Amino acid sequence: MAVEIRQAALGIICREKYFLVAEIEDPATGIVLHRPPGGGVEDGESPEEAVRRELQEELGMSITIARKFGYIDHMWHWNGREVHERAWLFLANCADDPRLQRGETPDLFEGAHRRRTLWRPIDDANGQLPPLCPSALSEALKVSS
Repeated sequence: MAVEIRQAALGIICREKYFLVAEIEDPATGIVLHRPPGGGVEDGESPEEAVRRELQEELGMSITIARKFGYIDHMWHWNGREVHERAWLFLANCADDPRLQRGETPDLFEGAHRRRTLWRPIDDANGQLPPLCPSALSEALKVSS
């Protein structure tokens, strides 16, 4: 049986040594994860088009793609399911957004759900933060910064 791989596009918004993540809570387990804003790639849509659409829908911001990182293939658990995902990563420039210029973290909206965002350090050396999804993102960001 073939495993279906979900296609997602994530926007990496950096500020100094931090990047913007949403706090998401698994409805089945209550486990909190940190995940960059973005979402699923729809049929007929490129990953770059998806990340632009998702950040506009979820954060109300237009972005300029500063750099395409490639992708991370990973598996994670969400809402009682095992999710196999190819997460396309884009360094997103949102310098024109006044909220980010002030160092604020905008709320993220997914339909009726409001999620808190925060600036997460690229290097979580003490391991005190919730797990990152995808988990290999931290290493990818360290290499590129």
